[in-house]
Amino acid sequence: MQFEIEKLSDIQQKITFSVPAEEVDAELRQVYDRLKKRARIPGFRPGKAPRSVLRRRFGEQASSEVASSFFQRAFEGEIEGMDYFGQPRVETEGLKEGRDFAFSFILEVEPEAQLGQYKGIEVVFPEAEVSEERVESQIAAILQSRAALAELAEPRPVRDGDSVMVALTARSVPTEEGEEPEVLDQAPGTMIEVGKESWFKGLDTHLIGKEIGEAFTAVLRFPEDAGNSAVAGREVAIEGEVLSIQELRPPELSDELAGELGYEGGAEGMRAAVRARLQEGAEAAARNQARANLLQILVNSHDFSVPEALSEQFFEALIQELQLQQWQQGRDIREARFSDAEVADLRSRARFAAKAGLILKWVADSEQIAVDDDELEAKIAEIAELRGQRVEAIKAYLQKEDAVEQLRERILEEKTLDWLLEQSELIAPPAADDAAADDDAAPAEE
Repeated sequence: MQFEIEKLSDIQQKITFSVPAEEVDAELRQVYDRLKKRARIPGFRPGKAPRSVLRRRFGEQASSEVASSFFQRAFEGEIEGMDYFGQPRVETEGLKEGRDFAFSFILEVEPEAQLGQYKGIEVVFPEAEVSEERVESQIAAILQSRAALAELAEPRPVRDGDSVMVALTARSVPTEEGEEPEVLDQAPGTMIEVGKESWFKGLDTHLIGKEIGEAFTAVLRFPEDAGNSAVAGREVAIEGEVLSIQELRPPELSDELAGELGYEGGAEGMRAAVRARLQEGAEAAARNQARANLLQILVNSHDFSVPEALSEQFFEALIQELQLQQWQQGRDIREARFSDAEVADLRSRARFAAKAGLILKWVADSEQIAVDDDELEAKIAEIAELRGQRVEAIKAYLQKEDAVEQLRERILEEKTLDWLLEQSELIAPPAADDAAADDDAAPAEE
């Protein structure tokens, strides 16, 4: 079986195979010989049906079987070892007895490297400053986690989040004229958490805005399965009075509290630690944004076709990522639906990622950037620490999913992108006045 390769485009190749007629006929004879032994044809004893009868009855089946056999041999012999994306497309005019058989595989392949400028690029690197306001806001959030209920320091109306002590009387709502309301329940002291589910569902909305000593009324309907049979399934008139209001009040920051929270150096040590953590996060975010800015420049400045199958791989990965997020939020991923606009956005992002991935691969090849086993081991250890699992468990999972090389490729992309950033000219974002001036000038330039 001979073959020839034809370049259809930068990203498509056509591999055409040719099988001589005598080889086709030899394969068909073997198929017909097997059919002859097992076929049950009216009017003929088993194994005695002539070839002409077998051809009329099983000709299409035999040709399809032989063609599939040639496809499989060609794929395993030549195609399987090639680098391509997606599934090969087979083209053929069909196999016929006594004729040469030709068929082709259409493959989407990686385009030849087409690198333009990738060093010395001006890249905006955002500032990573952490304001004192942000530090204090973070500390306030930490202290809020230690908040405890306390009486109001100064009088004010009830608001969402408060715990309100109320005196209640529940009476039946008359259903007939002249019927006297019946006292169903009395609670001289009941705590209602405003904004949360409670026994008196819906009552908290009637409390908001009320002050201590102020009376209120409400009409509530209790569900059939209410624990108190006296009010279950009934409409109930509530009369009550606000007795007290408590709020969640965070503690004041002190050296002692900072120590309890695990910070060394007292209150100032806690501030320094919080500031350092925020600074680290801000620097990481700034670097990630700079990397994104660099990728955008590289993708925009390189014009080449991207294999559709490669984009489709990234698209499917994005879909799976979104479904995983929905699953983590407790949703059924089988019911996940995406609008046309969302799908279009995902496909655009997938094409960008595919193109960026090819550029990074070409740069890595050109600059001989590689990932050694020590770097791979370090990344696996990092993943294990983040997930709180043993390194051996992560390795076993990667090997089971045949994902070790995928992880190595991801590390290589990150390493190459960091190398590119080091070769770039990092510039500060334009000042607000400059950006405004550019915006004003844009219409005139157009």
